[in-house]
Amino acid sequence: MEQSPEAGRRALFDEYCGYVYAICANKLRNCGTSEDVDECLSDTFAAVFRYLDSASGKDGDLKGIIGTIAKRTAIDYFRRLAPKSDRTVSIDSENFRELSSEIRVEEAAERSALRETVLDCIKRLGEPDSSIIVYFYYYGKKTKQIAPLVELTDSAVQKRLSRARKKLEELLREAGITGEGYV
Repeated sequence: MEQSPEAGRRALFDEYCGYVYAICANKLRNCGTSEDVDECLSDTFAAVFRYLDSASGKDGDLKGIIGTIAKRTAIDYFRRLAPKSDRTVSIDSENFRELSSEIRVEEAAERSALRETVLDCIKRLGEPDSSIIVYFYYYGKKTKQIAPLVELTDSAVQKRLSRARKKLEELLREAGITGEGYV
C-alpha cells in the first residue's frame, strides 16, 4: 500500500472480494437484488479504503476490520431496502385480506388461555395430586407406573386420582370451564 496504493488496493480487493460479497449477499438476500449486493460491495470497499487511508498508524486484524465494515454497510443497505420490498403489507391495504393464514389468531389465543386456566387448576390441587393428574393424562402413565414416582402405593394413587378428578372438575367449573370449553 505504501509503495503503490493502487496496486495495494487491487490486491486487497482481490483477496477479500469473496468474503465481503458473502457478507453483503447474506444480509441482503431477502430484500435486495444482485445489483444491490454489488453496490453494497463497492460501498464497502470504498469505506475500507477510506478507513485505511485515515488509519495509517493503527494496527489491527485486517480481516476483522473489513468484516465489520462490510456488516455495517450491508445493514445500512438492508434498512434502506427493506421498506421498499414487497414483504410487508399495511393493515389498511386492500391486499391485506388476501394474506389469510392457516392459523386463526382468536382460536389460538382461546386455546392458550384455556390451557393456562386448566394448568392453574391442576396446580391448585397440590402435591401429589397435581403430579398424578399430569402423569396420568399428559404422559399416559398407568397408576402402577406413577406410584413409585410419587412414593405411594398403587391403590393410594388410584384413590388420589379419583378424588383429584372430582376436585379438578369442581375447580374447572368454578373457573368457567365445562366439557364444551369456556362458559
